[in-house]
Amino acid sequence: MTSRLILFDTSNYIDFPIGGQITSISNFLLFLTQKHASECQNVILVGVTTNPDELGIWQKIQINGITFSMLPVAVANTDLSHIQKSLRLQFAKGLLKYGRQLHIAKRDCCYIHTPEAYGVVKLLNPFATCVIFSHGSYFNMEQSFRFFQKNVLIKKGFMLYIKWIIRNAKLIFVLDDDSYHAYDKYNHHLIKALNSIVCPSEKESHDPTGNLIFVGRLSKGKNIGPIIDAVRNMDNRRLLIVGDGEEYDSLSSFASSNIQFAGAVPPSQVKEYMKQSDILIMNSLFEGIPMTILEALSFGLPVITTPVGGIPSVLHFGQDSEETDGTAGQIREKIEKIYASYASYSECAYQNSKRFDYLEVNRTIYHELKKFWK
Repeated sequence: MTSRLILFDTSNYIDFPIGGQITSISNFLLFLTQKHASECQNVILVGVTTNPDELGIWQKIQINGITFSMLPVAVANTDLSHIQKSLRLQFAKGLLKYGRQLHIAKRDCCYIHTPEAYGVVKLLNPFATCVIFSHGSYFNMEQSFRFFQKNVLIKKGFMLYIKWIIRNAKLIFVLDDDSYHAYDKYNHHLIKALNSIVCPSEKESHDPTGNLIFVGRLSKGKNIGPIIDAVRNMDNRRLLIVGDGEEYDSLSSFASSNIQFAGAVPPSQVKEYMKQSDILIMNSLFEGIPMTILEALSFGLPVITTPVGGIPSVLHFGQDSEETDGTAGQIREKIEKIYASYASYSECAYQNSKRFDYLEVNRTIYHELKKFWK
């Protein structure tokens, strides 16, 4: 009988949430529609919806002209600055409630992009074959908890759960060396993968205008405050902050003539903002490999960032980017350093982006998945 590929993620596979999470998965699905269209009928998507009326009801979504069946098991709040409930917890509960509609069989390959799905999948079918794509180190997730920071038992229990997942997964795709070495203690079935982007065939010409951009969730882990401090007293520079999150209300109080907030916008608008910008600035305390950085490179945007997680493995500091210690003073210094040799940094950024093109990256991922999706 036919094996299905069942994807699990806290996204709607179209336009939520903004950022790398959905871009990585949508690029994989785009690859399938272009290179293996006949197999798409055996792909099932399990995700979230922003429309409560769709909860638990099969939906049809179109990607590159191909129709996929998608089961939304949780309702996502698009106002990321005022979230009252954990979407991960709601996803797990919803999967438990509606997951029997999937009729998961041992021959199916469950392709899991969000760790809370693993335990429920095993409850639905203890013999389920599970392959994981780890978008960042699971061991860093405890630091980004928003709802259970003070509950020590939940945090300890969650980390035990994470180790159980890593030990038992059939295969794990990891993005960075730190995750690889951390997971290797528990499971040797690991594959180094890359996030993917759709690279423009040619670099667009761009004269620097003084426009700087941050794109991402407005959370404590992104450490956006020093970026604002660095730019707000620079007369010839302007910073656009794109995204939403729990820090939006406090950060937006710093809005001024050269510090602007765009809020959450569709992926197509993010690309337009990048085309109008000169430099991407990131200042995270922890990361995997941010899709935002790869997309910026593809538009010829040099990057200023802290060297955390897998970021150093995808950038060439001093050529297409500059690293900082996260302080406002050093961010300001690196901004001026890049502008002093902007054309060189920009060309190196675009050339570097080509190694993350979605066709090459997803060809490897597809080859590995086919060992379980037969």
